[in-house]
Amino acid sequence: MTAPERAPLGAALALLIALVALTGPLSPVLMAVVAGGLALLLGAAWPDLLELPSPRGTRIVVAGSGIAGAALTVLAPERLTPVTSLLVVTAVGVFASFGHQMLRSDRHDLTSSLTGTVAGVLLAAVASCWPIAQEISTAGGGSLLVTAIATGLAATLLLDATSLPVLSRTLLAVLAGTGITALLAVQLGAMAALPAVGLGALVAVAASCTHLLLGSSLVAREPVAALGVAAGPVATAGVIAHLAAAMLT
Repeated sequence: MTAPERAPLGAALALLIALVALTGPLSPVLMAVVAGGLALLLGAAWPDLLELPSPRGTRIVVAGSGIAGAALTVLAPERLTPVTSLLVVTAVGVFASFGHQMLRSDRHDLTSSLTGTVAGVLLAAVASCWPIAQEISTAGGGSLLVTAIATGLAATLLLDATSLPVLSRTLLAVLAGTGITALLAVQLGAMAALPAVGLGALVAVAASCTHLLLGSSLVAREPVAALGVAAGPVATAGVIAHLAAAMLT
């Protein structure tokens, strides 16, 4: 799978999030389902993308942590906030990463396997920030802010698919993603222009840099590994959406 084929998949995932954010009271639950799907993609792709030596265990730990985190964002008991539940699941996922290495019969590349698995757990956990952001936005009457962020993210990843040189492609994607996010945040989210531009730039730069970083792997064009390149930037933007929702709605 080539780079121009990866980016539209990431853009499609971001566009799905934008549409889910418009579904009203059910949107946090549906967003949790999408976050669980992102965790599945990351879990499936992560060992291949990082060429880790114990792929089955890593897939289980990464995908399981992400799915559990997404579920608890909407199913957590009243005494626990969604963020607290997510932190607990992430901590358990890190502990499970150590347990996975302790149970391996093959002791080859323990350090790279452990650090790679922990990184996957953290990225899958970040994806669960999308339903938290949507819940905050819905409660505050600003759910369109999540739509604006996700739409700008989709534009960024879509333009990353062009065949331009890397620098030109990245600059174009960042400018377009920033502009679309800012425009929608002002028009739909009633944000002031300057914070909207800052938010758009943060989303676009984070998505483009994550896409470049994950896509730099030698195996990034393999079909399974490419799923992680597509899902990674979308997951990363979840924490930005969460912060924006918490601070601006």
